[in-house]
Amino acid sequence: MNSIYKTHEELAGNTELQHYILQTFGLQSKKKRVKKKLLKQLVSQENLINQMVQEFHHEGQAPAEVKVEVKAPTAEAANAPSFTALPVTALLKIGKAFFKEEESVRYYYNKNKPEQYKNKELLVQCISEGYQNSPEDVKEAIEQSL
Repeated sequence: MNSIYKTHEELAGNTELQHYILQTFGLQSKKKRVKKKLLKQLVSQENLINQMVQEFHHEGQAPAEVKVEVKAPTAEAANAPSFTALPVTALLKIGKAFFKEEESVRYYYNKNKPEQYKNKELLVQCISEGYQNSPEDVKEAIEQSL
């Protein structure tokens, strides 16, 4: 709990870090309330916010090294974006735009489908596999939507 408090203090005092996090997650809203809500959700997820802070501190030193650490090790997946760090709303937006026939996308908020209901891991896996199996033009469109 103490480390969460320290992270929150660092985040509150560093506006550059806040802008970096908002850009990383693709938040384009200019509303202060929406920005605070995203940052508050991130602070509650200690490991994710610590990863974002480390990436921010390493960005000025060696940005290529940070990118290699985040991405998958396989040659084909080397250019694949990391879907695990995205919020559910962004995942569902991508899923509905490109993989709307997949059950994990269609039934994410359906309580009658307990396997898919609010199962973020399954959603991330579905979108990652769909991305890997997509043609190049679809991959580019997905990357542009991030």
